Amino acid sequence: MILKIENQARDYAWGSPNLIADYFGIAATGSPMAEVWFGTHPGSPAVVAADGRSLAEVIGADGLPFLLKILAAGQPLSIQAHPNAAQARAGFERENAAQISLDSAVRNYKDAQHKPELLVSLTPFEALCGFRPAEQLEAIFGIMAASADAETAALGQRYLSLLPGGIQQIFADALGQTGDFGAVVGALAAAPLESADRQLVATLAALHPRDPGVLVALMMNRVSLRPGQGLFVAAGVLHAYLSGLGIEIMSSSDNVLRGGLTPKHVDVAELSAVVDFEPGEPKLVDATELAHGLVRFETPVEDFVLYRADLGGSSILADLNLPSDCVLLCTGGEVTVSTSLGEFESLRMGEAAYLSADARLFTLAGSGTVFIASSLL
Repeated sequence: MILKIENQARDYAWGSPNLIADYFGIAATGSPMAEVWFGTHPGSPAVVAADGRSLAEVIGADGLPFLLKILAAGQPLSIQAHPNAAQARAGFERENAAQISLDSAVRNYKDAQHKPELLVSLTPFEALCGFRPAEQLEAIFGIMAASADAETAALGQRYLSLLPGGIQQIFADALGQTGDFGAVVGALAAAPLESADRQLVATLAALHPRDPGVLVALMMNRVSLRPGQGLFVAAGVLHAYLSGLGIEIMSSSDNVLRGGLTPKHVDVAELSAVVDFEPGEPKLVDATELAHGLVRFETPVEDFVLYRADLGGSSILADLNLPSDCVLLCTGGEVTVSTSLGEFESLRMGEAAYLSADARLFTLAGSGTVFIASSLL
């Protein structure tokens, strides 16, 4: 079964009014266009283009184990991390037992699923991911300790003393600061930081002038993705997307624990219990070529697998055999997908389709680029 599917852009405040519209050549909505979901997650299930039926209803049972998205960051997203499978189950059951409504503003766990994710950039993309090495943090806290602002200097000195014991206490202390953090944010914006750090702080301070998340962001690794490059975010890895347009795939979950740069609920204790505080390099993912025009983005999870097919006018990728249901998203040109059951559908730029696993084999032809999302489960 092949079904062309579609969805409306979600208008989160951090979205861009023009990134999705300009790239895909579609009409702008006049509001921020942040994400377009192609999956069965109840937060925004895709619908069948021909008749408006929910894809979740068409598939039935448990739906798709993955969620494919277009993501456009016009402004930085909140600093956040996602739980592992055991943490998600325990947290979901705990909040259910406490009778916290699923739509409550203080709810941390919306489902019992973990949420590893992969973002592949369509345009140059900027992000924060994981913690910097201790020597870089020592330099930042040293600059704070030398600040003319007494509050900032005191924090810098305190964090220098705590740093040998690891990042966790510093992280919790920073996010646990009460009252107006504006003086510290202002001092950071005026501090003699390196150029990239100064630019980051200036951007964040303009948007969140009293938020301790500005300091937490400064503690994180800066990541610059070139188009076609991927960033894998495992459970517990603190991250924030800053700017750019990309394709994102994740386990079908909406569990997000936030840590600043947001007016939404921040649970410092629960976030600290989830975050991996070991400094490390971000996990960049380069595509592995499987055949001419076909690449796979390697990740260490079974919930999802992502391929990209680039077809020239005479190129044909024949008889692809994937283990489960798929979602295809065309990001350039026009591609026709047909199955061994004699079904076919043409996808233009920005259009998507669901393919059930019953056909097993399918063929791509045309001139364009298409992302193929599937699962190993």
